Amino acid sequence: MASSSSVLCEDQLQCPICLDVFTDPVSTPCGHNYCMLCLKDFWDSSSHCQCPVCKTSFPKRPALCVNTFISALAVPFKSSEVPVGKNTQSQVLCDICCEKKCAAVNSCLICMASYCKTHLEPHERVSSLKKHKLIDPVENLEDYICQKHERPLELFCRDDQTCVCQFCTEGEHKTHNTVPLEEESREKKIQLGKTQAEVQQMIQERLMKIEEIKHSVKLNEIQLGKTQAEVQQMIQERLKKIEDIKYWFNQEVRHALSRSTLS
Repeated sequence: MASSSSVLCEDQLQCPICLDVFTDPVSTPCGHNYCMLCLKDFWDSSSHCQCPVCKTSFPKRPALCVNTFISALAVPFKSSEVPVGKNTQSQVLCDICCEKKCAAVNSCLICMASYCKTHLEPHERVSSLKKHKLIDPVENLEDYICQKHERPLELFCRDDQTCVCQFCTEGEHKTHNTVPLEEESREKKIQLGKTQAEVQQMIQERLMKIEEIKHSVKLNEIQLGKTQAEVQQMIQERLKKIEDIKYWFNQEVRHALSRSTLS
C-alpha cells in the first residue's frame, strides 16, 4: 500500500459528492465512484436514480457493494501517520505528542485540544470522556466555541445561517429552525455535490457545443473551397469562350479585308 500512496494523490481518491477521501467506496454501472452513504443520500433526495456526474439514468436503483480495491487504496490517505497529499502543510498535529508530532484524527471541543489516534484512546474508553464533543481535526478550536456561552457550536440556525450552541437555542434562537451541525454539513455536501455534478454536465455540454461549432466551421470551409473552385472553373470557361469569340472575330475581319482587296 505504501507504494500506491506514493503514486496516487488524494484527488484521485476523492468522492465527487463530499469531496473527501472515499469511505466505503462503491461504483455505479457507468463507472463512477462515490462514498456509499453519499450516493445513497443523493438518490434518496432525488426523484431520479442517476449518476451525479454523467447523469446516466438507471431503470432501478443498482445494488451497491463496497469496492474493496479502491477502499484499500484509500486507507493510507485516511491514516493519521501518512501525510495527505496537497494538505500536508496545513495538517493538524496532536497537542499531546511530545517529540515526534503525529497527525490529529479528532479535535475535542470540551478539552480544547487535538489528539492523534493513540492519545484519543481515553475518549473512546472513559465514560465521562465519551460524552465530549469530537469533531474533525481543526487548528483554531476557539472558532468552534460560542463566544457568548463558551459552549461547543453543535447546532446550525437555518434562519440566521450561523452556528449556535445549545444555550443559544434557549435564548435569541429559541423559535428558529435549528438542526445538528453534522446534519447541515451533510446536506451542504450533498448540495455541493449536486452543484458540482451540474457544473460538470454544463462543461460537457459546452464542450460538445464547441465541437459542433468546430465541425460546422470545417464543413463551411470545405463548402467554401468547393464554391471557390466552381467559380474559378466558371471564370476560366468564360474567359476561354471570350478568347474563342475574339479569335473567330479576328478571322472574320481578315477574311473580309482579303475579299475587299481582291475585288
